[in-house]
Amino acid sequence: MKTLNMDVQKIWSDRLIKATTSDYIAILEKLNRKNYFSEDVHKHLDPVMEQLMENPANQQWLTHAGQKGGSTAFVLTIAAYAEDKEGNQTEIAFFANNLTAKEQIKLSKSMNSFQLKFLKDDVFRMRLTQELS
Repeated sequence: MKTLNMDVQKIWSDRLIKATTSDYIAILEKLNRKNYFSEDVHKHLDPVMEQLMENPANQQWLTHAGQKGGSTAFVLTIAAYAEDKEGNQTEIAFFANNLTAKEQIKLSKSMNSFQLKFLKDDVFRMRLTQELS
């Protein structure tokens, strides 16, 4: 497979469909609560979205969790939802655009630990919510 050069990737990135994190959160809440779409929809959608649950470590503390991400050389997005064994439900959408190569690499490498901290650390989550409000 040929890779796209940076100029083509930039043009492609600039023309991707635009949505807001609020748009994504509205969908993630529906997926997380599992009361909007039919069981039949979830029967097909969950295996695609909830591959995180194949990891035994995630099965220890999560009832379910799903995510969808995307990236180009200039864009990084992640949309995720989770419900822990105590019934706490969390949704997060993170979109970054017009990244430098260095920023894209740094964000990509730290996204998993950021998501885990967001899900598991109440103080961090509250602080982040306050800072971004």
